[in-house]
Amino acid sequence: MMGRPFAAAAVGILLLMTLVLASSAGAAPLVDRFHGTFSETDPDDSLCGISGSSVTSGMDNIQVFADGTFQDEFRLTYVFTAENGKSVELFVANQFTGTGPTDNGDGTVTFTSTYKGIPEKWKVANGPTLIIDVGFVTFTDVVNLTTGEVTTRSIPRTDRIPSLTAVSRFSAACSSRL
Repeated sequence: MMGRPFAAAAVGILLLMTLVLASSAGAAPLVDRFHGTFSETDPDDSLCGISGSSVTSGMDNIQVFADGTFQDEFRLTYVFTAENGKSVELFVANQFTGTGPTDNGDGTVTFTSTYKGIPEKWKVANGPTLIIDVGFVTFTDVVNLTTGEVTTRSIPRTDRIPSLTAVSRFSAACSSRL
């Protein structure tokens, strides 16, 4: 009687391993990776026209694949302290993926980039959240190869709600009077 459950479990494990190996077989091989951390103190910073100081820290993990795509996982914490001693904190955590360049045949190339995660979360230091933006946004940028200028940036419409931060051109924090 012990043989049947064992055989069923073995078949289940074999099926699971086959699915995992099959799904990874189609993925492009990793050709390069980078991991870095950063930390910076700025005693003469300014936020929304308010003078103060700041401390920024974070990390970045980047993977580049053989098919030309990439994935970047990024985290950042920024603490701004105004001259009056009050502080706000910005937290960012994103996964950024992209493709390109795609040659358009007219002297321009197209890059497509998707951000998923938390583009910005502003909160009172050791206090409540003031603004949080969670979601995704996809940018399509067309770049002129002669000038290097981004000639077109679009945010395609989807059935999902795009990132408030991107739609506000990354100015939601100051317009909400942090």
